[in-house]
Amino acid sequence: MTYILSQFDDLTLVSARQPDPEAFTLCAIGRNEMFFLPAFLEHYRKLGVEQFAILDDRSDDGTLEYLLAQPDVVVFHSRFAYGDTVKLPSALSDQINSGRILYIWRALFFNRFARRGWAVQVDLDEFIHLPAGKRFQDIALQLETEGSTVAYGLMLDVYPTDIAALGAQAHDREIDMGAAWYFDGEPHFRLRQNASPKVLHPGARARLYRAYGTDRLYAELGLPVPQYRNWVHRMRKTRFGTRIPFYNAMQKPVLAHWSDEAIFTSSHNVNVPVSSSMLIPFQHFRFSGALYAKIDMALTENSYSSGSRDHRLLTDLLARMKETDGSFLYKKSQPVTGHAGFEAARVAFGL
Repeated sequence: MTYILSQFDDLTLVSARQPDPEAFTLCAIGRNEMFFLPAFLEHYRKLGVEQFAILDDRSDDGTLEYLLAQPDVVVFHSRFAYGDTVKLPSALSDQINSGRILYIWRALFFNRFARRGWAVQVDLDEFIHLPAGKRFQDIALQLETEGSTVAYGLMLDVYPTDIAALGAQAHDREIDMGAAWYFDGEPHFRLRQNASPKVLHPGARARLYRAYGTDRLYAELGLPVPQYRNWVHRMRKTRFGTRIPFYNAMQKPVLAHWSDEAIFTSSHNVNVPVSSSMLIPFQHFRFSGALYAKIDMALTENSYSSGSRDHRLLTDLLARMKETDGSFLYKKSQPVTGHAGFEAARVAFGL
């Protein structure tokens, strides 16, 4: 697969700093992320990251200039843009869900930085939490001991108390990591060997869409209902009551030691076995002050998947919440206190 992917590899180094092939590297793709960058770099340096490899997708908010000034960051550009699709050769099209360049980029980064050892790959609004005193190098050693080469992260959409608190954050210039953040404090899925995780709770977005009626927007906008497994647009009765339908995949391969045959089949899955004994939690700041600007950019450029469907749904959700001074909280919401809190809520284990 490495040879086939190489035909799409136009990643061009634009930083004066050259990549260090021996450094433990974090790979990321982003555009206009100054809201998160200072806290992001500080957070991951403490977790053992020695080098950041970042693909800057035409930022115009100071992101590129900020990254170029960092002593441990290498910056790349591509002729493609985030929302582009490419025609895949048959050897890839049979395995990858679509020809989105994003999936190619993710594999190319791991090809470059996770072949000699381990590397991390997250988005710039995603903050992994590890047990106190541990670094990524320690977690990689655990995975090597069990014979695994990839570990899933669990995407926890964190949120403030209510819509008023979110609106107040829209005026902030950067993320406040010390603010009151909450998460859905119940097991989200169970890992399985050689299979995608079994979903137990569909996450905060699905819960909020159901609570505020945003899921009806599909019919109102004439949006197509996805047919693949992770999307179930009907209520299902169980002996425990009515279950919320799934909305979005919450697992992501975040830590890997890459191989020749490995590829990303989507943003959330790879074609090689993933550890079934370790789940790495990360805060996903979807509901932060940056959300309003991200919605505007997504709807203006229509560059995200399925016609920026997610951002259309988020627009409707925020409008409905504003009408009622809506809360993000529910009976199982818990404050973010670090890895110990995630482990106690069973959204992290094995670390």
